[in-house]
Amino acid sequence: MIKDMTPLRIIAICSCIFSFGWSFQPSISTHNQIRAGTQLNVAKPEGNHMSSRRDLFEAVAKSALVSSVLVGLPNPSFAAVATPTELKKLQLGHSRVRYLLTNWEKLTETCNNKAMSDTEAKQVVRTENGGGGFCDKNPLVVQEYLGYKSTDDPLFKADKLMLKAVPLIDESVMDEADYVDLVEQYRDKADQVSLLAYTSSWGEANPNGGKETVDEYLETTRQVVLETESLLRKIMGALKLEVLEPSVNKK
Repeated sequence: MIKDMTPLRIIAICSCIFSFGWSFQPSISTHNQIRAGTQLNVAKPEGNHMSSRRDLFEAVAKSALVSSVLVGLPNPSFAAVATPTELKKLQLGHSRVRYLLTNWEKLTETCNNKAMSDTEAKQVVRTENGGGGFCDKNPLVVQEYLGYKSTDDPLFKADKLMLKAVPLIDESVMDEADYVDLVEQYRDKADQVSLLAYTSSWGEANPNGGKETVDEYLETTRQVVLETESLLRKIMGALKLEVLEPSVNKK
């Protein structure tokens, strides 16, 4: 049965087995560690050019297959694959990211806001607003739409769900190696968004901080959110998932 599977499908299934059988969740960091650990064993062409990413994935997949035989993993046919209900989270999460981008100013800035706690006050930037009022910029709201504030968010640990969906890839859209690479890019961009939002949230408390600096951070954050949305859309395309209209709904 194993010999009929492609190497990358085998490694994806093995990851699912670890996740549900041994309470181990495969992650992009694990993927990177595997890459680092096997890099010296991958054949290199003459010159200074490294082997292609595809060759590296094939080598990792073969290593995973050998390891699964040695440690006696369960039959891969019993591995858990992402369910339609789980995949719905990617659609809802993408819809929420689109809602964030469509309503960026409205969500990241409110004027004449209610009284805030000391902690909240330190994490917003107050700017002049015409007739003597002020506006509060709250970049941390961005994290809420990317799955970094609640375990109930559709995009919470979305990369792990994406890897569970490897066996469901429409190979007429992209192959498994390109898909896994896309998931890695998504995770990196989402992490970057979260970090930028957090840095922006301290506003004028940052070294050399000020309104202009915070505005620049927020605009940079928005640009990275755009890139993240694009990557998520491509991943959904590989899984043949319908793109939903922008919405704040989580379910």
